[in-house]
Parts: sequence; C-alpha cells; structure tokens
Amino acid sequence: MPVGVRCAEPVEAATCRAGTVRVLGVCTPIARPGAPQPAAGVPMAREPEPGELRFDRYVLSAGDPLYAQGAGCTPGAETMLAADGELVGRTVADQDGRFETVVRFASFRPGHRQVVADCGIRLASGVDMMLVSADTSVSPSSLLLLFCLAVGGLAVHQQAAPRHGRSPGVAASTSTTAGRDG
Repeated sequence: MPVGVRCAEPVEAATCRAGTVRVLGVCTPIARPGAPQPAAGVPMAREPEPGELRFDRYVLSAGDPLYAQGAGCTPGAETMLAADGELVGRTVADQDGRFETVVRFASFRPGHRQVVADCGIRLASGVDMMLVSADTSVSPSSLLLLFCLAVGGLAVHQQAAPRHGRSPGVAASTSTTAGRDG
C-alpha cells in the first residue's frame, strides 16, 4: 500500500443487546450478584460503572480483537480513545453516557499500554500485550519420523562402514600378495 494511503477500516461489531456485555469478544449475560467468579484472566461480565473504562480482555496477543466500554460520559459526546498519543478508537456516547467500540492499535508492542477515553470526562485503563510462542510439544507423528530417520541413517552407515578391518576400495588380494613379495 502506498505511503500516506489509509487502510480500510474494519467493520464495527454490532453492539451487544441489553443485559449483556462483551467478554473476550463475545456478548455475555451480565453476571448476577453472588455468581461464581470467572476463570483466571477472564473479566467479570458486568457493565462499567460511571467514570470507568473497561475492556473485554485485559491481556491480549497479536491479532486479538479488543473492545472498550465506558460509562459516565456526556450523552451524545464524541468519544476518542488514545494510547501513547495515538488514536485507537472513536465512537459516540449514547443517551445514557455509555459507549462500546473496537480498539485498534497501529502497532503491537509487548508490555502495558495505557488507554485514555475522552468523552466529556476522562476515563483511563490499561491492557497488557503479550507475545505468545507456538506449541513445540512432540507429537506421535514427529516421533515416528525421527525413528525412521535414525534407522535409515544406521542402515546407510552399516553399508558404508569397512568390513573386517579392510579399507573401502582396497582389494583383498593386494594386501595378501604384498606381504609375500617382500
């Protein structure tokens, strides 16, 4: 893409229906008081309190979508989200002063990123970006491949190794006649 040309904007996800909030990218029913705690690393499914900026996840890997939710904004206010001075989201607060939008970082840098939303008031929260390595566990098929390579290498070595102490390529009659002539 030429320098100075903007990439196409991704399609905005539909807003979750009443009584649900986005958790790990999925609209989830709001947790009732006394409900069991979610698994470690999964945020509680609840609406943000006035003055709070929440995310659907707080730890993300490269390529993970991130959604921000806020409350307590001026109703109808244009809402700008920024991280390190970079615009990462934009939406409009609803008539109740709430918003939800996709957060798009231009670059992925491992570490903590502070996000600030300006929507008539200032909301702030942070996310942690982590690099995730691929699974390097050994599968049965890779063990079978290693076994076949080892057996094949042993067979080739046995074919190429000298037999009975002779050097490869030297005829047996040459070594026995040299001893009689001398």
